[in-house]
This record gives sequence, C-alpha cells and structure tokens, in this order.
Amino acid sequence: MHTTSSDGVLTPRELVAHAVAHGVEIMAITDHDTLGGVDSLRGTETEIPVLTGTELSIRDMKGLHLLGYGMGEGKELRRVVQQLADNRLARARKIIGKLTALGYPLDYDELRAQCGGTVGRMHIARALAAKGYIREPREAFERLIGNDGPAYVAGERLSMAEALPLMRRSGFVPVLAHPAELQQDDMTLRMLLESWQRQGLMGVEVYHPSQQSRGYARLEAMVRRMGFLVTGGSDFHSDGDGKHGQPGCTAGAWRSAEEDVRALQRAMRCLLKQDE
Repeated sequence: MHTTSSDGVLTPRELVAHAVAHGVEIMAITDHDTLGGVDSLRGTETEIPVLTGTELSIRDMKGLHLLGYGMGEGKELRRVVQQLADNRLARARKIIGKLTALGYPLDYDELRAQCGGTVGRMHIARALAAKGYIREPREAFERLIGNDGPAYVAGERLSMAEALPLMRRSGFVPVLAHPAELQQDDMTLRMLLESWQRQGLMGVEVYHPSQQSRGYARLEAMVRRMGFLVTGGSDFHSDGDGKHGQPGCTAGAWRSAEEDVRALQRAMRCLLKQDE
C-alpha cells in the first residue's frame, strides 16, 4: 500500500487505521522509490504489524515494477532509493515547466510543500484537477503527462539486472509486482520469470486486483511450481481511483495468505544477515 510519501493520499498513520477498519491483520507499506513512509512509524506502536517495503519502477518494459521487503536497514538500497527520489523531484520540476508552457501553470515549490517533499506524476495530476484544468487526475495522464503526452518527461529507473542483486545484497526480498500489468501470455511470462529468477527474483505478487479478471489459479500454480514465494495485496492508493483496491480486497480469494506471509517473513529473516 502507498502513503503520502509517494503517490497515496493517506499518511502512514492514517493508512494503518484505514487498513484496520477494513479488517486487515498485517500490512506492508511499499511507497514508490522511498522508505520514508514506513520509516516514520519506526519506534511507535501500530494497531497491526507493518512490514517494511518499497516499490521500484523498472525500465526494462512497460508496467514492470519490483517490490522489496526487508527487516534490516538496507543501507545500499536506501542510498539508491534516495538518488531515485532526488531524480523524481528533478523530473517533476521539468514536467511542471512543460505544463506551464502549455498553459497549465503550477507552482513547484508549493506543490512540493503540500506533498511532504516528494512530487510524482500522480501528485501533479491531482494538482491539475484541483486547479480546475482537468476534471479528474486520470485525464492528466490521458492528455498531458502520460507516456505519449506533451508534458511527459522520462524518469530514471534501474533495470532488473541492477535492482534484483541490489535488493538481495541489501537484505530485501525482491518480488515481481502485479504481473498482469505486463500484459504477457503465460509462456512469455514464464520465460521472463525464469530469466529474473536466475538474477535473484524470489517472489511474485499473485494476488493483486489487476489479476482478478484473469483468475489467480493458473498464475499461482505456475509460480509455485517454479519455487517462488507468493505474495498479494490491494496496492491501495486512494478511495475509488478505479485501478487499485481497498485494503484486504484480495484476502477472500487468497486462501493460503497466512502461510504465504509466514514464508515471506522467513525469507526476510534469512536475508537480514546480508545487510549486516
């Protein structure tokens, strides 16, 4: 799930309360290119356990994201993630410059202050909607800041070959996020998974809202046969965003959730010494 530290709308504390209200018993905060959100909860009591995680956008292909879950400091990963966050801010400034030239002025410093120091494309989309330039944030991606839009600026991203060993060295379990968003057939996906497994991939996010229309069973059977950890979640960003789910939304179909979460935690413990 995502907080205001990346492109979510709830603070970490608000997100935990929201998850509890939806019956969630354990959760992870996996903000994009940052650990700041989950770090803000360190040393404080939370109603349910909160796993430490992050989500990296990967440059190899469209829709490719890599989740990382860890128990240690992840010092090397943190250094890289901080650089990615700095790059994201530079990218946001360039996007806002292009929007201003197109007749949609936004104040970068004001937006950065509102967002708590981080500015991504979703923040910009919401700001455009708040200014009345567009009806809803989705329109910003369709017309202005999407990959083919006139205000688009490419982001700096790692490759899988870079991100997978980085996570493992840093004591984080690397998990492929929402494979349905890669829009690949089963045979192609299996070939990709085999390649990434050789590079260090340890798990696959089977139970994600985007997989529901395709069904979970075939994907789950394939990744278990390949020896991957199975994970899942809602990918919650905000209420009614039309793409992600509410906390706990995949739990009903995920019959082995408790066992799979324990397996993930065992793997996290095993990798903990990598970062010591």
